[in-house]
Parts: sequence; C-alpha cells; structure tokens
Amino acid sequence: MKFHHALFAFLFPLFSTTAADYTIHPDQTKQTIKGIGFEIQSDSIGSGNHGLPEEPIAVPHDLIPSERERLAKEMLKNFRYCRLAGGLYWRGLDPEKKFLQPRWPEQLQELKQMLDTAGVEGLSFEYWSPAPFWKGNQSYVATPESGGRASNRLRCHSPGFDKDPVYKGDTQRFLADFADAVVADIKTLKAAGMKVSMWGLQNEPNVNHSIYPTCEYPDSKKYVEAYRAVASAVRKHDPEIMLFSDTYHHFPKLIEPAMNDPEVASLVDAYCVHTVGSPSENVRTVHAEITKKLPPRPWFQNEYEYLTGGATPDRCLNTVQHIMNSFQLADNPTWFWIHALKPLKNAEASGYSLGFWKSLIEKPRPATAADYRRWPTGPVFTKLPPAFKNFEMVSAKRSNPSAPGIAYNFIVNQPVTVHLLVEDHADLKLEEGWEKTEQIATWGNSNDLVFTRKFPAGTIKIPAAHGKAAAHLAFVEPSNPAAFKPQIGMNLPIEIRSQTIALEEKAAAIKPGHWIFNPYNWNAVGSFVKRMPWDCVAVHLEEAKYDANGRIFAFKKPNGKMTIVVSNRSLEERTFDIATGLGECAWKGFRYTPEYAGEGTMGVPVGEQNGPALKPVLPAQSWEFWEQQ
Repeated sequence: MKFHHALFAFLFPLFSTTAADYTIHPDQTKQTIKGIGFEIQSDSIGSGNHGLPEEPIAVPHDLIPSERERLAKEMLKNFRYCRLAGGLYWRGLDPEKKFLQPRWPEQLQELKQMLDTAGVEGLSFEYWSPAPFWKGNQSYVATPESGGRASNRLRCHSPGFDKDPVYKGDTQRFLADFADAVVADIKTLKAAGMKVSMWGLQNEPNVNHSIYPTCEYPDSKKYVEAYRAVASAVRKHDPEIMLFSDTYHHFPKLIEPAMNDPEVASLVDAYCVHTVGSPSENVRTVHAEITKKLPPRPWFQNEYEYLTGGATPDRCLNTVQHIMNSFQLADNPTWFWIHALKPLKNAEASGYSLGFWKSLIEKPRPATAADYRRWPTGPVFTKLPPAFKNFEMVSAKRSNPSAPGIAYNFIVNQPVTVHLLVEDHADLKLEEGWEKTEQIATWGNSNDLVFTRKFPAGTIKIPAAHGKAAAHLAFVEPSNPAAFKPQIGMNLPIEIRSQTIALEEKAAAIKPGHWIFNPYNWNAVGSFVKRMPWDCVAVHLEEAKYDANGRIFAFKKPNGKMTIVVSNRSLEERTFDIATGLGECAWKGFRYTPEYAGEGTMGVPVGEQNGPALKPVLPAQSWEFWEQQ
C-alpha cells in the first residue's frame, strides 16, 4: 500500500494540469475595433490653454517640410481618425462670422497633405464653439462686455433672444439656419479634400469660460433641441458620417433623457464621453453605468490626456491599461489620445502630447528656469533665503502687473510647507492661515515678504494677488523630498521649475521647425497604433482572478491571426499563464517599456513560444504583444 501511494505521488505531477490564469475563446468574437484617433493643434493656443495667439503656431504649418513628412510617416501613420476642433484649431471666419474658414490660405491644404501622407481615413469634426454669429455674445469666448457666461451660448439659449434683431425669438428658424451652417462647414472640409468620418455637436457642452472657445448648453432640453435639428441636417447631407453625443464627463448626461424618443435615438450612432486622465479601472465604472441606464449603443472616449502634471512611467502604464480595458472590457470601437504635438513652451505640453515641437515663428526664448527669477523671463533675485533653493518653485507665467491676477492651483502627493513670496505693496491681502516670517527676498527695485503655511497632500489653491502687483511666487518644501511629485493644476498658466528645466533641456536640442517624441505618452499609444491594424476584432476571454495591475487584451487581426497583449503595472516581475484556445501554434513576443519602444515603435523581440499555452514573463512596468505566427 505504501508503494502505491508513493508511486501515485510521483506520477501525479506528470499527468495533472493546472488551470490557466487566463482563458482565451477565439470562437467568441466581440466588437470590431475601427482604429485609434488623435487630435491636432492646427492653430495656436496660449500656454496653459489660456488665450488664442494671433501667430499661427500650429501643426503642420509650423514645421519645415521634411519634418511635416516625418511626423506623418513616423507618428501618424496607422491612426484612423484625426479629431478637428471647430472654433478652436479651425477658427477662421467669413465676413459675417457665420462659417468656419481657413485662418491663413494654406491651413486646410496643409492639414489635408499631412493626413494623406499618413493615410488617415478622416476627421472627427466637433465644435468647441460654433462661429460667433450663432452665439448670444457674438464671440468665441465668454466676455464681460457681451453678457458674460450667460451669453456664451447659442443665440436661442441666451438672454434677450425674444428681442434678437434677426430671429426675434424664433428658435426653430434659428436652429434650421444653424444646422445649414454646420453642413456648410462640413462641405468646406470636403471641398478641401478631407472626409468627415464622425461628427459631434459640442465638445464638453457643460463648460463655459473665457480662456479658450466654449459654448454652453445649459440643460438637457436645450442640448437635445439643438442636437435634433443639427444632427438631422448632417444625416441628410451624408448618412455615412457617424453621429455621436455628447462628450460629457464619464456619462452622456445631456442626451440621456431623450434616448426614449425614437427620432433622437435614431440620430445617435454612438455615445461619447470624456474620461480625461482617469485611472484605467474607471473604464469599468463608465461602461457599467452606460450599459445600465442607456439603450444599447457603442461608446468611446475621444479625449485622453493628463490635465495636471507631466508624463511619467506610472502614467504610461495607466494609459496602456486604459486602452486595453476600453477594448477588452467595455467593447469600445475606437479610442482617442488628445494631441499629436504640442509646443515645447506650453505649460500643458508634457501631459497632453505624443511629441513636442519648437516653433519656427516664435523667437527662441532663452532658458531661464535654471536661474531663480521672480517670474519666468523676469528679473533674477538679488536676495533669496538660501534654503529656498532646496525647495520646488512654482511660479505664474505672467508678469504684467496690470493684467488680471493669477491664482495658483497645484497638486502635491505629500504634506508640504509653502513659502509664499508676496510683493510688499499697499493692496497686500492674504486669506487666513498664512503666517508672516522675518524673511524677505529682493529683485529689481522691489521687495517680497515671505509667508508660510502647511498643507496636507492634495490640491493647493492660492488666490491671485490683489491690486497692481507681481503674481505671488511659491516655494514648496516637501516632507519627503525623495518621493515628492508636484503637478500643475488644470488649465492654469503656472509652471513647476524642475519640470520646466527638463523641457528647456529638451528644447535646446531641437531646431526650430522640428519635433521629437514624448516617450511616456507615445510609447503607450504608439505601441497599439503600430501593432493593431484597423478593423481588428476583440475576442472574449476569462480571468480566473481580476487584477488591476496585470491586464490582458486579445484580438484577431483582419488576416485572422490572434494577438494577445499583456501588461504588468506592478514593480515586480510577473508571469502570465494563458490558455490560448488555439492548440498547437507558434507565437512571437514584442516588449515595450515606458523608456523604450524599439525601432520604429515596434517593440523589442523577446523570443518565441509554441503550443496551446503562453507563459510570458514580464519585468516590472512593461507590456508585451504576443502575435500568432
């Protein structure tokens, strides 16, 4: 008996099998993945998204011809869609300000050439603001002299529409004319040789401000009445254009109440939301809410970036897993990154872009961040407490005392002490909680008083300076310097010294009219652009245990061959045990990391495996594509 037990114990490992952690079902196909999209800054915007500079600091216009071609071939090739921001990055106007036009004669020709060279199918055309004629304030942005935010809406949604000199309160006539104008804008793009593949009425219809073009739709009823009129006209003009709604954050809140109306529902081909910079796990939450509350439609997000702070290895892996979860768990048909390129000088560039360019038009700005200056490009301090040079410096990117003050909004990942430099003047006023010190700083002919205040981890908000004074300046003393990671607050023209120095070092190596990749963002997005062709089909799979830090995504290419993508966001090595469901076949693996994506962004070969199972071993913070041969 002991012999039999011993023999069984010896033989059992040879004949037993352990269930795989992941099981692929190649015969259970899901949605077609059309491809990936990007947005293009085809006209200028101020640093921190503040203002609309007159100079055409734009892509591809601001690149030399050879760099335009390189951008199209090295970065944009294999993207399917280009998101075009009507009223922002395409904002030229006819004399009556009814229709969008090129702001310089070659603008649309340059855009078409770039898309043709890259092989991009078409545009996803969406308004940040319609042409000013159609708005209550006759402006792209909210202005105090034109009714402020209340009039930064369509004319028919603005105060006093009953006395409108043209429409005299006739909403239906207004919307019919507005719809015709939208179709005219689409025709202008077509006449320039560009296909409109998708259309949306309004980017973030709840947003209303003066820093860049917006147009608020104040409630669902008003949004729906406009959407119904305009989408009907677009559908009549070209039934092939995909109509989406409504780019609200996380859930299509404005179109939701109307989806039980068959006429409106017939004009919504897909739901579109914004999940800007959200954790990759947020995909599951958004998908669950849309699936529960709305009639069946595909959904996708069309603006992914990091609004606060720059690109990092952690964010690189988060982007990778956001893409994977969007396609595998939420059945999304497409996925959009926001900007292909951003100007190096812009405060938002690192978190927004797949690459940076140095302008041909703007005069080169000398590197200034390495010096301790009262504001960027401003006077150097002649006296500064020595300890401050060991702290992070956060400064406003505006120095004109007569300009509106700049408030601070930045994020810290640990408790800090802020040392605030405030110009000594008659209008000096600070909120409660700041303690005045005996320290001072001097620059030019002016003195700064120094105030301190402790803050917990999280968002730090400091109101703007009062009166005609230089903006405040913050030195941030961390409690744990080695782990300190500050981030810029949303849409603010402020800069963090260490991040600016890093960008200035990059800028020094770039010639005007040239561009470089932003690796942490590009490696994440580019890996899918280069290794996932248009019209792949997602494949159902099962996970024995869900792990947010170890993700998996399976799809079939148009040639029928399978690809399995695995990611390891953790800081330790990880093995994936995958039952492929395909029997005997050969696989080749290609590895990516935040720092390196291989030649041509095709990954680094990591060998071959054969058989019905795959067992790739991934280093910390890496992801791999395993392709059936």
